[in-house]
Amino acid sequence: MAFLLFLSSVELFSQVNLSKFPANNQVLQRNEQDEAIFQVKGKITENGHSSISLKILQNGNVFSEQTLDVSADFAFSPTLKAGNFNYTFILTLDGTREIKKSTQVAVGDLFLIYGQSNALGSGGIDTYRPAENPLMRFFTVANFDNGDSEWVLPYKTSTWPGTGTLEFQKFLCGKYNYPVGVIVGSVGGSDIKGLNNRNPENPADKNTHYGKLLLQTIFSDVKDQIKYVIFRHGESDGSFQLESVQYPAEFEKLYNNLNLDFPNLKKVFNIQTNILTVNNSKAGFLRDYQRRTKYLMPKITTMSTVGTDGYDGLHYGLKGYSQTAYELARIVGREIYNDNQSSQVYSPDIKKVYWENQKLVLEFDEGMEMIYPQDSSASGKTWSIKDFIYVDGRNDVVQSGKGIGHRIFLTVANIENAKTVSYLPNAHGEFGVSFYNGVHLKNKYGMRAFSFDNVSIAGETPVILPPPTEITLNTEVNEDVEVKLTWNSNAQTKYHVERSTDNNSFGEIGVVSGGNYYDAQAELGKIYFYRVFAENAPNTKSNTKEVALKCLENLNLKTLPAVAYIGANISITTIVSITNAKQLSLEANKSIDLNHGFDAELGSDFSAEIGGCKNN
Repeated sequence: MAFLLFLSSVELFSQVNLSKFPANNQVLQRNEQDEAIFQVKGKITENGHSSISLKILQNGNVFSEQTLDVSADFAFSPTLKAGNFNYTFILTLDGTREIKKSTQVAVGDLFLIYGQSNALGSGGIDTYRPAENPLMRFFTVANFDNGDSEWVLPYKTSTWPGTGTLEFQKFLCGKYNYPVGVIVGSVGGSDIKGLNNRNPENPADKNTHYGKLLLQTIFSDVKDQIKYVIFRHGESDGSFQLESVQYPAEFEKLYNNLNLDFPNLKKVFNIQTNILTVNNSKAGFLRDYQRRTKYLMPKITTMSTVGTDGYDGLHYGLKGYSQTAYELARIVGREIYNDNQSSQVYSPDIKKVYWENQKLVLEFDEGMEMIYPQDSSASGKTWSIKDFIYVDGRNDVVQSGKGIGHRIFLTVANIENAKTVSYLPNAHGEFGVSFYNGVHLKNKYGMRAFSFDNVSIAGETPVILPPPTEITLNTEVNEDVEVKLTWNSNAQTKYHVERSTDNNSFGEIGVVSGGNYYDAQAELGKIYFYRVFAENAPNTKSNTKEVALKCLENLNLKTLPAVAYIGANISITTIVSITNAKQLSLEANKSIDLNHGFDAELGSDFSAEIGGCKNN
């Protein structure tokens, strides 16, 4: 028969045996009413006593005081307020004899941290000093055989958790002003089977990683108060194909064990691991499972670590652990502290992939504002996100992309009957030499999207015709003072038209399907340079055409031009109506005919002059 081994916590005094009393610096988990009810229990072991009393001080002032008439067994159940308070518990016998005293007891939130070395986070530990914040508490065990352990204020001792854990506490305590206590059971290098090795005959078996985790919560006297677990893991199992394949079943066991041993568990924050350097074809599968755990198990919230600063292919420096602590603290703030932050604090998660107007669409969570990154240079190379989006396993399909709202629109080429899309490689680099230091899909808060693996594409693959291998651009100026551009094309491809005034800094002026574009914003007297490229082949640009807009010959203006000056070598005939906000000057060498329909409204600025053309 399975049973849970609880070590004795009874303290013996000459007159009283105490079975429950808070420890110095202990954090009690607050409830939904922002309070904690804590029992003080014991038994009077000798005769001749009249009463026993419990006095509680809050920041040095009397908060409550209760006296019970003597009986063998006694119990007090005071209700404490959560927040920036230090409580002192004083137990006295017969009103004068102090039996037990504990100081700096706090009511706030408890976090149980489990996983591998990154869960603890020790980057920069040699020079790091914890923030001098009395709200930060840490439970440490010196001896698992006899239960020698204590709650400490890290900045007053040399006994610390990792830098990542301390940074997480610092962010929470600094913003929300509640005490935060942490219990850390992380085991560097352990695979999930090792972390999940629960002895059913004795779950608190000190010879197992899981048993030591459980023992810490028993020693700290908060086991049944634990609501929140932070689990950061996957590096060991992500390095080997078989372990990656078995990871889902092992994680489910761990999740069930946590729910069994911590009856008040409300939330597990499960952190998706980064891109490793070990060649494992199932590493993306493992990361994708981590991403999906929030859909599979009701108490899970997930966050991605891809793109975190200071990564070396396995661990992080202080900057990286601090970044993760800050990003996780924002999510915790939203979910636990009712901080009304934007949903952009979460890592964007892929919802579906489908076709729309020959674009491959990656749709993320509603409300996300997605950004498709520009190429960047790092670690001596150029990184382009299109190289790390895989369509049916190929990274030569995506040509370019654009973020619009919560969707990324991808321009693709050279595909037929595509079935799946994956984002980010299984592995990249060589440990100790190189690692993935590239660009990422992000939201406007800078949160990097989850890595995902083989997400099915909905809908039938459209026919994607390749663009012309060479685009030949031609130009002419028509009688409406527009530059007409034409090029060889196919009707199903969109083309981007660019213009420059110095043949150097080109800017986009239009996107059209087919092979015609009219530039109505060109001004007489200027020189322009034009070029065109196909949307699904942005690196294949047309020849550049130079156009000098000088005086034309005979002009017949039927519509109001976009420019402010029109000049002709011979004549101008017009029937336009000039609006009250328009300025227009006409100049011709021989004649200007204002035919029926011409109108210059009140407030417009109109002039007509014959005998010249200033652009010759």
